[in-house]
Amino acid sequence: MVVCFPSTAKKLAMTIACFLSGAALFAVGLHLSHVNVAPQQARTKARSDLVMEVLNRKYGYTSPYERLARNDSYDKRLQVSSTRDNYARARNDLVKETLSNIGFKK
Repeated sequence: MVVCFPSTAKKLAMTIACFLSGAALFAVGLHLSHVNVAPQQARTKARSDLVMEVLNRKYGYTSPYERLARNDSYDKRLQVSSTRDNYARARNDLVKETLSNIGFKK
């Protein structure tokens, strides 16, 4: 409660008012955050497209995801997936080896 002792009806009303005002501020912040998500996503996508366009124009770079989308080849996707799995497996093996080397050996 706002001021705990001695507890009266007025102090209970003050506690409820403080709680409701905090909840209202939280709700307003949540609403404003939700309203601004779409414009932020649009700006991020536009910036990403611009960077990719500049890289493509200047260096001839094409992202791997764009290449896969253009080729639309299942074999290529499978190859990328297996490569990613191999990297993950190698990383996990390295972590296991490193952790086993940290411990004291008897």
